[in-house]
Amino acid sequence: MIRSILAAGAFALSSVAALPAVAQPAPPPIEAYASLPALSNLALSPNGERIAFIGQAGANRRLGIQTVAGEPLGVVDIGTQKVRNVRWADDDHVLITTSTYSDLSGMAGDSEYYTAQSYNVRTRNFVTLLNRTVGGGANLSSTRIAGGSGVFNIVVGPPFVHVVNGVPRTFVQSFNRDFQMQTFEVDLDTGVGTPRDDFNGVMGPDGRAVAQSSWDPERGRWWVSARRNVGLAQIWTSEDHMIDTPSLLGFGRTNDSVIVRVPEDSGDHLYEIPLDGGDPRKLAFGNVGEATPIYHPRTGTLLGFYFLGDNDQEYVFTDATVGQAWASIAAAYPDQDVRLVSSTPDYSKFIVLTQGATDTGTYHLVDLNAGRAVRIGSEYPAVPAEAIGEVRFISYAAADGTTIPAYLTLPPGRDVADLPLIVMPHGGPQARDEPGFDYWSQLLASRGYAVLRPQFRGSVGFGKAHYEAGFGEWGRKMQTDLSDGVRYLAAEGIVDPARVCIWGWSYGGYAAMAGPTIDPGVYRCAAAGAGVSDLPRMLDWERDQTGGRDTPVMRYWKRFMGASRINDGSLTEVSPTRMVQNANVPILLIHGRDDSVVPYAQSEMFATALQRAGKDVEMVDLVGEDHWLSSASGRLAVFQALIPFLETHNPPD
Repeated sequence: MIRSILAAGAFALSSVAALPAVAQPAPPPIEAYASLPALSNLALSPNGERIAFIGQAGANRRLGIQTVAGEPLGVVDIGTQKVRNVRWADDDHVLITTSTYSDLSGMAGDSEYYTAQSYNVRTRNFVTLLNRTVGGGANLSSTRIAGGSGVFNIVVGPPFVHVVNGVPRTFVQSFNRDFQMQTFEVDLDTGVGTPRDDFNGVMGPDGRAVAQSSWDPERGRWWVSARRNVGLAQIWTSEDHMIDTPSLLGFGRTNDSVIVRVPEDSGDHLYEIPLDGGDPRKLAFGNVGEATPIYHPRTGTLLGFYFLGDNDQEYVFTDATVGQAWASIAAAYPDQDVRLVSSTPDYSKFIVLTQGATDTGTYHLVDLNAGRAVRIGSEYPAVPAEAIGEVRFISYAAADGTTIPAYLTLPPGRDVADLPLIVMPHGGPQARDEPGFDYWSQLLASRGYAVLRPQFRGSVGFGKAHYEAGFGEWGRKMQTDLSDGVRYLAAEGIVDPARVCIWGWSYGGYAAMAGPTIDPGVYRCAAAGAGVSDLPRMLDWERDQTGGRDTPVMRYWKRFMGASRINDGSLTEVSPTRMVQNANVPILLIHGRDDSVVPYAQSEMFATALQRAGKDVEMVDLVGEDHWLSSASGRLAVFQALIPFLETHNPPD
């Protein structure tokens, strides 16, 4: 059994030390929630002797390296760069993936582009990966930023490590001049990339692909091919995938098979397909939900699966050694959601993240050989346990009888009766909220509000029927699923129906715009971040971004919006910009100028339409902020605008 040991001062950087929980008569300041996590991107070195992490120092990020005993090995100030991933290539090199919003010469429009660097812990030198390529395979990795002199080395996703013939090697993916994906092996100290034309799919121990997937988007055919002595042979095919396609995930339970995720009428299912072309085997896991495989980070061997449940993340391991290790770890943290963050290749040491009723998210180093666990630090150390609101997983019936799951966060220290409510729909809409500490809803709860996060039809994770029920329902049943939740909570006596506002980001921003314009009479105010306000113009923009009227992206949007074409007249009645005459409550709009997912113009045109109609609207312009609120200043600006707006128009007391 693991002993839990809180080692005070075990980690040297002040940015990673957890603050003591003290009784506070007032809620924590907005900054306690709006700051980027004090700790993120933790990773163990392969030998288990070092930890890399990203810490915060005000608005700036720092890459920290230290031993598991707490000895600092280096701190690198990386400023406000947007860090997307940190991992070890070997015991001396840390790989850091960052992104930048840019207009790159030769690429289609402004977008978020990724680059990767290697940091040598011993020499303390950084090198940009794929800064040059050799051996043929000309690529577009080095692209000049339009209007500038810098060179941006584009990568697609984080670098990854694979053991080839017994030797760990590092790979990145980029584009060739035909804008096709290409894999490069990179030198960690020079950054030079060598093209690997024999890899595209599931990589075998010899560094060659054993299986590849292909898709014909014009006909909807998707198939898997396996390597033979000469060329490839098709081993499995599926039809009718014009939008949602299967996915080739990796090896199966043995390395003579692969796993494919297949969308079916009853939900997504996993199939194990023999490489010799034998009959597929459906993998069943009872009622634990849709499974995601867990693979060994170096060999690609299947270790098990994880499932995102209603209240936690569950794990099922097919590898007996890892399964026993995880059972011991989970037993050490009863009544908490325990998540695997990083581990050594031999699975003797782990970094885990715990969350629970009194835990905002705490990282622990678990050493199975030593039989102990050391607390590393908290993601939100300035939020004390007593400030965390209770989260209940509930469900209610929509007007047509559809069951809508939801998360209800309650304000700490208040009676659960006649509470003021904030409805907070998630983005996507093909997404879902997750269990665990949610800093948005917890900030609102700390101010005295109940927060409802409905998993409206169209959300994923609750079965395919629930997801498909959202097709064509933008601004229609997807919208009334939200207000049906208000009516349910009011009937239960939990909330006061006269004190309800709506707030959301991305698709949630659209829903917040649609609340007072398309489903009026429910909310006394609305705050919308990065929302879509005009559906035909959004489709116009997506067409320009993706290069056609019938691309898979366009099919996806039209399916959810219920449109047969861009100028479909039915989109007018579910476009908030076209329905501003219905708005009769104060509206707050927030949008980042560097948003590559929903253009800033969507909020701008809605604000203009509201102003022309004489409506009460305020617009907050986030200069230099992206769609994901990646900067501390952007997050803080959002909440410094949102909280006073809600407290003015929907006082919590």
